[in-house]
Amino acid sequence: MKEQGKVIKTENGKVTIEISPKEACTKCCSCTASKMRHIVISEEKDKNLSIGDIIEYEIPSSQMLKIYLLLYGIPLVVFVGAILAVYAFYAHPLISFFAGLAATILSYIIIGLFIRKASWYLGSVCAKKPQ
Repeated sequence: MKEQGKVIKTENGKVTIEISPKEACTKCCSCTASKMRHIVISEEKDKNLSIGDIIEYEIPSSQMLKIYLLLYGIPLVVFVGAILAVYAFYAHPLISFFAGLAATILSYIIIGLFIRKASWYLGSVCAKKPQ
């Protein structure tokens, strides 16, 4: 997934990029891609980025798949697994459902903490556009 952005801040080896939504996304407005957003990445050493540079930012498809599995696949497996495990002990559907719901919420909390500390999901600057 490639997007175009503008460098708005460089500090301590980190670059803050302002990503503008694509024209088709602004018409839809069904997700966060339709809004202006800021991302922070490690500075690309060979790009020599400075404030005001227009860049192309990319997250490879393989990383996007990992992100989707992390955000949707793991919580789904936790939800179904918790329901089956609790139902095996109590044989009560309502208790099983709420246990699955609690386990899913807990999995999202753990994933959120993991994502804050990890940086493998961040993309990279592909190209610096001439101004």
